[in-house]
This record gives sequence, structure tokens and C-alpha cells, in this order.
Amino acid sequence: MNEFIQQINDYLQNSINILGDEITVEQILTFILTLIAMLIGAGYLHRWFRRLFNRLRLPQDLENRLLALLFLIVMVVGVGLAFRSAKISTGFLGKVFNYPITKLFQPPQKPVETETGEDKSPVVLGDESPLTLRRLFFAFVIVFGAFILSKYVQWVLRRQVLQALQIARHTQFILLRFIHFTFLIIGVLIGLSAVGVSFTSLAIIFGGLSIGIGFGLQNIASNLISGFILIFERPIKIGDLVEIMDVNIFGRVSSINLRSTVIVSLDEKEIIVPNSQLITEAVHNLTHDNNLFRLRVAVGVSYSSDVELVKKVLLEVANTHPAIIKEPSPVMENVTAPFVRFVNFGNSSLDFELLAWIPDSFKRFDIASDLHFMVWHKFKEYDIKIPFPQRDVHHFYPKKSNS
Repeated sequence: MNEFIQQINDYLQNSINILGDEITVEQILTFILTLIAMLIGAGYLHRWFRRLFNRLRLPQDLENRLLALLFLIVMVVGVGLAFRSAKISTGFLGKVFNYPITKLFQPPQKPVETETGEDKSPVVLGDESPLTLRRLFFAFVIVFGAFILSKYVQWVLRRQVLQALQIARHTQFILLRFIHFTFLIIGVLIGLSAVGVSFTSLAIIFGGLSIGIGFGLQNIASNLISGFILIFERPIKIGDLVEIMDVNIFGRVSSINLRSTVIVSLDEKEIIVPNSQLITEAVHNLTHDNNLFRLRVAVGVSYSSDVELVKKVLLEVANTHPAIIKEPSPVMENVTAPFVRFVNFGNSSLDFELLAWIPDSFKRFDIASDLHFMVWHKFKEYDIKIPFPQRDVHHFYPKKSNS
């Protein structure tokens, strides 16, 4: 038993050389066990504080943020205690963050024996500014800071400047998008410079990407180019009511991004449509210049009906509905008062069409449904018949032969 314990002690005292520091197995196990204990303690604290926040009736978003912040604080303290209890020097972290990452992907260099008999390791060129975790961390902080700064600048401009100047919503969207991409590009360039990437290397990388775009990224490139066309040419704007004929998509445009456009349908579902589809396919923009829309209510009556009475009833229905434009102003170009067309002499009906303008095309289905109900009740009131196709079916039975 004593020999077994001695073997375990000898194993725990074995040291591992990590970046020039001798760290024993016992220190590593102590570090790991301390972290596990801190994770268990963080779980108990998480549950206890959640019950406390529920009693205080804090908003759900605030509660989640406070719990996430508490977890981060506990983990930072836990890592510090783990290093302290394991007696591992924190200078080890500095070596980890400053260790050149490129060395991990290089084969081990063998020393070269010179004529004098000295071992001389080969000199690796191009390591004046090696890529390290510290540089990557700084680059990430720079890009993330540029993103946060962009969001803050957009919020200030939207609240303090653009709304006060009463700039159109789509123009606001273009300006804010341009500012956002400008901040991100500047942040990425500064981050790459902090990492030590030269612009010559970037030119080589983009040259390789251009070949990839030509072969495998055609759809993405097409969507990006279509996104710029939508943003600057403005065939479709934020808030427009659009209908894509081929795929039967109908809704209001909520955002236009570089790769895709988000359309909110009538049932409040967000439909993500690739930008190239909006450029290459037929799109019906119902609100390109204004929100006006002309409804068409088709109805057929029997041949015995009084056509003047049918016209009177249809106009009465249109003038009764509060959403129909009865007397258009001179500002409304091409907008007329409700009128009725005698369309066709059908096979079994006289076909009429009621045409009326409404101010909001997004409500066209609801208003059309209201008009259909009203026409049905009015026709019953005036005893106007709506015919339906009738067919006489004759059965022919073969004569039985007398045999």
C-alpha cells in the first residue's frame, strides 16, 4: 500500500515543461479541481440569484443580463483562485498570449552542425511581428469596438438628426447602412494592421477569393451586387408593399441587407428573400409611389336582372364602406370615384365589375371581403339573382334485344 501511495506521489511530482515553465501534474490537477468547484458554486449562485430576482420581479432581459454578468465575475475570480491554489505563476499567461501561433504549424527545426562543431539552429525569417493570441485579442477588441461605436452613432443620428430633419425612411436606412459599413471596414483594417497582416498579403488573398467567387460563390456575389442595386437604385424601399408573382410572396419590406431582403407577410411572418430574386424576377411593388390601390370586385347576375339596378346597388355598396375613396382630391392623380363596368355577356350570367380606390393597399384583402359580404346582402335585399352553371345529365340505356 505504501509503495502504491509512493508511486502516486512520484507521478504527481512529475513536471511538464510548458513554454519554459516547469509545472507538475499535481499543480495541473489542483487547477482543474478548483475550476470544477467554482463551476459548481457558480451553478448554485445562479439558481439562488434567479429566485431572488423573481421575488424582486425584475424584467426578464435585465435578469438574464445580471445573471450573465454574475457568471463572468465568478469565473474570473475562479480562474484567479485556481492559479493561486495551484501555485502556478501568472507569468505563464503572458507567455501563452505572446507565443507565436505560427510555430504550432511549423515542423521542428533541427540544429545544423557547423565546421567548428557548434550547433546552430536555422534562422527563421519573417518573424519580426509574429501572430500571437494577444494580437488576435486586440484585433477582436478593435473590430467589436468599431461595431459598438457604429451602433451608437446610428442611434444618435436616428434620434437626434435624421428624425429632426424629417428625412425619408429609406434615405435614413441608406445613410445608416453606409455609416455602419464604413465603421466596420475601418475597424477590420485597423484590426488586421494590429495583427500584423500586410496589405500585400490581403491583395493575394482577395485574388484567390476572386477565383472562388467565379466558381463557387456566384450566388453570393449575385446577391451582394443585387443588394447594392436595391439600396442605391431604390426600386424597392423600406415599408413598400411588394408581391413576388412566381413564388406567391406578399408583404411589407422591413429591411434590405446586402445579401437578402426581409419581407413581413400578412400573418406577421418574416420571409427572407435573396436579393437576386427581387432583381431578376417580376415583382409587383404596390406602394412604389404611393399607398393607393384600386380594388376590383367581380360579380355575375342572371339575364333576367335589371342592369341599372345592379349598377345602382354596387355603387351604393362602395359609397357605404368607410374605407373607399368617394371624392378624390386633385392631389390624387389618376384616382377616380367608384364606378361600375359592364364587362361581359357570359354563358349563364351578365358580368359586372366594381372598381374603387382605397388609401392603404395593405388592407385590400380585408376591404374586398367586406365588399363581398355587403354585395351579397344587398343582392338578397333587392332580389337580384346570382346564377350558377347548371348541367342536365341524361342517361342512355341500351335497348334489350328480344331473343
